[in-house]
Amino acid sequence: MTTAPISTSEELAIRFADELQAAYALRSSDLKKSIELTEDLLRSCKIHQLEELQMAAQTNLGLFYLIQGRFDIALEYSSDALRYFEERQDQKGIADAKYNIGSIYYRTNNYHQALLLLVDSLNIYRHLGDHYNQARTLKSMGTVYELFADSGKAVESYEKSIEAARAIHDPSLESNALNPLSAIYFKQGKHAQALETIERSVDLKIKTNDQRGLAFALYGRGKIYSKLGDQPKAIVDLEETCRLLQQAGDQLGMGMAYNKLGVAYMEMSDFSRARNYFDMALEISGPINFQVVRYRVFHNLYLLAKREGNEAMALDFLEKHMQCKDAVVDKETYNLIKSYDAVSQIERLEQEAKQQQERNEIIERKNAELDSFFYRVSHDIKGPISSLMGLSSLVSREITHPESLKLFNMYHSQILRVNDIVMGLINLTRISNQQEGLTIIDFDKLTTDCIDSCRYLPQSKSIRIIKEISPVAFKSEWAIVNTILQNLIENAIKYYRPRAESFVRINVRQEHEEIVIVVQDNGQGIPENHRQNIFDMFFRGTDRTQGSGLGLYILKRAVERLNGTIAVESEFGVGSTFTVRLPVSPVSTNAR
Repeated sequence: MTTAPISTSEELAIRFADELQAAYALRSSDLKKSIELTEDLLRSCKIHQLEELQMAAQTNLGLFYLIQGRFDIALEYSSDALRYFEERQDQKGIADAKYNIGSIYYRTNNYHQALLLLVDSLNIYRHLGDHYNQARTLKSMGTVYELFADSGKAVESYEKSIEAARAIHDPSLESNALNPLSAIYFKQGKHAQALETIERSVDLKIKTNDQRGLAFALYGRGKIYSKLGDQPKAIVDLEETCRLLQQAGDQLGMGMAYNKLGVAYMEMSDFSRARNYFDMALEISGPINFQVVRYRVFHNLYLLAKREGNEAMALDFLEKHMQCKDAVVDKETYNLIKSYDAVSQIERLEQEAKQQQERNEIIERKNAELDSFFYRVSHDIKGPISSLMGLSSLVSREITHPESLKLFNMYHSQILRVNDIVMGLINLTRISNQQEGLTIIDFDKLTTDCIDSCRYLPQSKSIRIIKEISPVAFKSEWAIVNTILQNLIENAIKYYRPRAESFVRINVRQEHEEIVIVVQDNGQGIPENHRQNIFDMFFRGTDRTQGSGLGLYILKRAVERLNGTIAVESEFGVGSTFTVRLPVSPVSTNAR
């Protein structure tokens, strides 16, 4: 079996995809380097017109810039990617872009829009069986629920996030949800449980060498130490947090940590250091317009000025605090109301999804039982039919009377028909249950083999076969692709038109991310009133041609097995064209 040579473009796509994934993996230890590498890859993808990888790079950059708090750039990249993926109905791409945009929205107090986008992402990830992205989306949803004080929903989301992380044995992901869980436990007065939870998070981050994640685990532990009155321990954790976040380029996180350090030093009456850290928090949060940090810092500066006895400065900071707070609270109040509407909508959608899942499980179970029944019965019947066919062959040699031979041939043809049905049912159960490894498909050879296997059909001698096979690089399940081609070609030959210059044209080519198989004939065509039934089990449009009525049904099941689509255009007395589209597994971009 020969394989098509990989083109330079395909080699570049594979290399760029690997580099994109490597840049993504680097984000936890060196976010600045991740951005630099991904920006370079984005330029290269544009030059070489690798549009899908270009949008994957934009999605990653959207994530990296939102981590840095550069929300305008992050939103621009992510929105552009979302439009592209929606046009192409790329579900993974849509989910990744929506996750970014939802994460931007909740960081800028637009909670209801954030929640709706995150739920959309979560549903897609669940459909794809993507536990990694389920875990990180559920963690973000928990944060949103916390922001409007629904601790019950927040805990539920965090626990589901941990469950998804454990399903793929990812301790770093698990740790991400443990951080906010510990804070909730502390608010509930469960101080020992809070400290135990955050200690586990720190340990997991150290073991996985997730530097940025470790920074947030230490930040969480530092907050707990500070609230418990152990300021020296709090300061050690918070200063290490700032160091790690500075390395990662996470400005938003640094602003939060500077504020907490200021509080710790203020509690120790080291007012000079406290003011220094508060000023640093204001300086870093100003350009990214993170108002929540600013209004907390101004409140802390007000408290600091009061402790120092500077009433004029205290009033000045109180006024600035109130101005920031009014802006934040007004926006948050509006968004909280909208968010509760969103939660009601989400709960309704979740209930509908649960009911649909239960229905699907029942259908799948019944289909499995039906397949099992078909398989057992078909194999039980196959033995007696084989015996009948053997006996029929022997008896036919002994019959000399013309009328008796005619009747016997009618009997023999019915045995053959029953055999076709039984073999069809066996093939059908194989399509449903057989798991094959992927192999490179040589369409030219496979098409020739399928044509040769139809030579037994008497009509084949009267039909001109036209092959138009373009070289494509395609890996799939050989037996399933063979079933698709075999049924298409055999169907076209069987339903030819006598006294016409009959032809069957077989065209195989690649269009974007799809393999397209077109089989066209100028045969009998399909009457309009039969077209909606041709893919039904046991449907036969005519008795003039032998068949089990399973061929097109098996064809459709085989196409669906490979996540493809099939369409038919036909005119009675003119001919038919069947078009199958099979997705090419895109170059792996796990970095997305």
